[in-house]
Amino acid sequence: MYWHGVLDRLDLFAKGSWFIYLTGSVLFLLSIILTKNISRKEWILLFGMVGFCGWMSNIILFFLLDVMDSGDPTIGGLSDIFMFVVGPAANAILFLNYYTKSNKFTWVIIFSVISLLIEFTLVKLGFIKLKGWKTFYSIPFYIFLFRFVLPWILKLIRK
Repeated sequence: MYWHGVLDRLDLFAKGSWFIYLTGSVLFLLSIILTKNISRKEWILLFGMVGFCGWMSNIILFFLLDVMDSGDPTIGGLSDIFMFVVGPAANAILFLNYYTKSNKFTWVIIFSVISLLIEFTLVKLGFIKLKGWKTFYSIPFYIFLFRFVLPWILKLIRK
């Protein structure tokens, strides 16, 4: 009975969680394998900083503003960790690995579209439940994040 309660608290089998586990795992592995412009030290710092910011956005959007729910909204399970920490951190590392001043606009658009498609898919699968939020509201956030915030974080780490 104890282990059943533990498994329930992990929220392993939330509706649509398979997609976030798959996507987060693939992005995580790619962020490790495909790093050519990011050192291991930078990788670790980026993963921690972006993961922390992702979890803070979870708290702000899902709890304080209450505009969305994910998985079982009463608990923060493993699927939430993949959605707010692993996936965004790995995606950010992949982006920064290819981002240069000469191709910045292209990569900002590509990674903004990828992030929007992942969010849209999670909504369609029922993992994310919108409560007044529309998926397209995220577009300016993703563009701002990839254009300004992530390059600034990498610059900060490299100083």
